[in-house]
Amino acid sequence: MKERFFTRKVKLTFPKMMSLILKKSTKSIQNSLNDMQLEMRKMNPKENYSITNSAYTQARAKLSYTAFDELSEKTVELFYRDGEYHKYKGFRLLAIDGSIVILPNSEDIKKEFNPIIAKCGKKGYSKEVIQSRVSVLYDVLNNIAIDASINNQILDKTNPKLKAKDERSLALEHLEYCNKKDLVICDRGYPSYKLFVKYGLKSNFLMRIQKSTSLEAKLLFNANNKEKDIVVEIKAPSRIKAELKQLKLPIKMKIRFIQVILNDGTVEVLATNILSKKILKTEDFKELYAKRWGIETYYDVLKNRLSLENFTGKTALAIRQDFHATIFLTNYESMLVYDSNLELLDKSKSKSNNYAQKVNKAVSFNAIKHEAFNIFYGSEDLATQMEQLKELFLMNTVLVRPNRKTPPRLDKSKYSSSIAHKAVQFLKRKKKSVGN
Repeated sequence: MKERFFTRKVKLTFPKMMSLILKKSTKSIQNSLNDMQLEMRKMNPKENYSITNSAYTQARAKLSYTAFDELSEKTVELFYRDGEYHKYKGFRLLAIDGSIVILPNSEDIKKEFNPIIAKCGKKGYSKEVIQSRVSVLYDVLNNIAIDASINNQILDKTNPKLKAKDERSLALEHLEYCNKKDLVICDRGYPSYKLFVKYGLKSNFLMRIQKSTSLEAKLLFNANNKEKDIVVEIKAPSRIKAELKQLKLPIKMKIRFIQVILNDGTVEVLATNILSKKILKTEDFKELYAKRWGIETYYDVLKNRLSLENFTGKTALAIRQDFHATIFLTNYESMLVYDSNLELLDKSKSKSNNYAQKVNKAVSFNAIKHEAFNIFYGSEDLATQMEQLKELFLMNTVLVRPNRKTPPRLDKSKYSSSIAHKAVQFLKRKKKSVGN
């Protein structure tokens, strides 16, 4: 059972403080501290002392964000240890994607994340905004973030110490966590010869390409083309041949290109290093690439349900603590609800229901946050606590509706003023940021 894998056996640095960071409460820090002290007194009446906001801030400054990163890595390790997890034709199905996150504007954060000047439609009006680029390697079938990072995304020549990383560079860093039993899916912003070679040597990839990516595959963008699935040999661009030879990487390789036609008639071309049609058939790729949508919904959970951008501090350390704590929280939630979701799936099959059910994430995340203090610091009867959580999960479910149509994205060139207006209104009236 996935519930048996629990992180309390890991030595935690300042468990009281870590539970507060995980909760990420909308209350003031002092009120959150007061709530925690009440819980402590229930368990041990002798603990009758107060913790001030200042003491918490000073203690937090001594807690490395890597504590949460290590917890997340431990959770991932334990989740996959027994080999009982969802696969696609024997592959662990992973996706890579990046996103931009807006940070609080403070001098300390500027030391690690370069600001940009955001201009609006009105002449002479602009604002300094600090952004970061996050990147995640995500198991789309099991809802596990295997690796995640938050980095500076703007290169500022006046501050050469702050290195900016693009999505491809971050994707290569994720490769450390991949193996030959993985199939890594990327969107069309990622394909490059270097990425093809490095991922092809260590793992397996499936990437959507643009017309300019490969001359050999250009004909596949024509829906009437007779060939739908071809294997061709591609060569490295001249500008990187010397670098590849120095790294002892091949300057040519075989790639399989597959044409996929969506329900609305859109033609997409995918590239993979899995050349055998016995392993993956031509007709598999439409369904397979659609699985990448799981990482899009994961970012929706991070940004909207868990309010990633509503940071609880105005230091670079606080930013990294909040980010890695949120990643750990999502992994821990996925591990706790795994067996409950399997049980719900079996029930739906036995009753021949039209739709399967799964645990309601709004309930599961809220329950874990609410019990964070007891989980990491208090309750001795862990098994009973886990059973109570499981009962709660099974009572609060939502329907799984496959193949639901999502509304088309707005054409930015056509609706740019409308998109900008809505974004400004969101930042002004809805989004609760530190310092606002």
